[in-house]
Amino acid sequence: MTIAPFADLLPGPPLILAQALVLLAWWAAVLMLVVLGAWAWVVSSVFDKDAARFYLERRRWNFIHLVAGVLAIGAFLLIPAPWFVTLPAMVLVLGADLLAYFFSRNKDKRVPDSARWSLNPSTWFGRSKKEKDAKGPKSTSSMIFKGPAGELTAPPKDAPEYEVRVAAERLIQAVVDVRGVQLDIAPSKDQSYAATMLVDGQRLPVEQIAPATALGVMNVYKAAAGLDIADRRKRQVGDFKLGPAGVGATTPVRVTTMGGSAGVQLSLVIDPAGQVSRKLDQLGLLPNQKEAVDALLKRPGGLVLLASPPDNGRTQTMYALIRAHDAYTSNVQTIEIDPQAEIEGVRHNKFVPTAEGAEFATTVRSILRRDPSVVGIAEMPDEQTAKEVSKTDLDRIRVYLSFRSEDALKAVQVYAKAVGDQKQAATGLVGVIAQRLARKLCENCRVAFQPTPDILRKLGLPPDTKQLYRKSGQILVKDKPTQCEVCGGSGFFGQVGVFEVYTFDKPEQQMIAANEMAALKGALRQKKQQSIQTAALQHAIQGETSIEEVARLGQQAPQPGAPRPAPGGSPGGSP
Repeated sequence: MTIAPFADLLPGPPLILAQALVLLAWWAAVLMLVVLGAWAWVVSSVFDKDAARFYLERRRWNFIHLVAGVLAIGAFLLIPAPWFVTLPAMVLVLGADLLAYFFSRNKDKRVPDSARWSLNPSTWFGRSKKEKDAKGPKSTSSMIFKGPAGELTAPPKDAPEYEVRVAAERLIQAVVDVRGVQLDIAPSKDQSYAATMLVDGQRLPVEQIAPATALGVMNVYKAAAGLDIADRRKRQVGDFKLGPAGVGATTPVRVTTMGGSAGVQLSLVIDPAGQVSRKLDQLGLLPNQKEAVDALLKRPGGLVLLASPPDNGRTQTMYALIRAHDAYTSNVQTIEIDPQAEIEGVRHNKFVPTAEGAEFATTVRSILRRDPSVVGIAEMPDEQTAKEVSKTDLDRIRVYLSFRSEDALKAVQVYAKAVGDQKQAATGLVGVIAQRLARKLCENCRVAFQPTPDILRKLGLPPDTKQLYRKSGQILVKDKPTQCEVCGGSGFFGQVGVFEVYTFDKPEQQMIAANEMAALKGALRQKKQQSIQTAALQHAIQGETSIEEVARLGQQAPQPGAPRPAPGGSPGGSP
């Protein structure tokens, strides 16, 4: 008789599993099924629908959930330990799976702030009521305004000031709801006040306000920021923080107000420091443009011009360039009228126009004579400022001079004209960076299409371009068009910088000195650096923006010094 090997007599995995089930108490099995059923319900009824709603790689997450479920069952049945050890192990595996999805979806940019989940139980029960309120008439958002003097107390409901407070909260809420970065209140033509907001670089109307209410609302903002309510003519700047009552989280706000012949104007910039917090590689520079900027950063001394129309990211770019310098091994300073953020190690010099005897050019000259290594000058309000910059030791000092202009070549012409001497202007001028901001297509709802040969020919795009994108603002939910919750139906989400970057060496400087702008344009074209229009088309090919947006950028032609819709203004958008 043949004796089977000892290993063949051992129970296999199916037998071990069967023995585990036989030895398991019935109530322990019930506990396991309850936990597993609760987890399965959350995954199938909540997480799966949420992933489909925001396009969060649904199939990948379903596979992860499946693996987690198998591991959890295996931990409960196969770990050689009592049930009161294996059950917590099972709960740990399933809980890790739930938390992994929770934190991953909250960090995903396709999920709007209003749809983020919270681990704070106090926010769970009010969610359905808030959603119903959002669909119905708007009411007070129950905000807190906290300034230098503390929290601004809301008036009682029976007080006449209560309606003004509600209007002040309603206006800010309208901006926050659509990811706006700026609220402006200014007199309009029909003897009322108009509230407008800046969303993805576009100015949109909010509502018309009666003069008495508008002045009251502006007084609420001024009081919150600790400004003088009685003074309606002098330019005032202050800060306060706002946030939902009872939550604790607040957002900084910059208030700028001034009077004019038509009446008082006020501007609120939401999170000004956050709008200028990006690094160079986050602005939208194309790879060869980034290489050119890196070369400028390594080059000692020299003047670099920064140019764009208003609200097109110029301040953001200047701050990113300033951050690229080591403020601990060199003397880095800025000269600004309204500093938007504090950069660690950088000395921010604030120019106060209302101070007695204040002159911007004099302040610039004073700073340049203090032996700085890098100076960022946020404005060029007069010709004397340009003259002071041109006369400094540009072989040793790096200067970034920021001002309004349409493109790079016109920026060179504006600067040279302000200096008044072409040769002097060309000395030390090592580069120019001009830019616009294009709206980014919402990645959740953008629609791909195949451009026709005629479109490619008109745009000057390569014939092998197979796919472009256009805005939609809608997604399909159960085969029905539904407004995209990520972009709110606009089809756009955020902005991207569109740049032209030119570096100047001896030949280019000689052309500038001789005022040979046509020759300079040809020389720069030979360097094969993109113009703003060409760079915008490349962003369109990459799917970041649309052809319509590229055309809009080409139609923009604001003149330097054009009036702005409100004082203060945005620190340059959010590329």
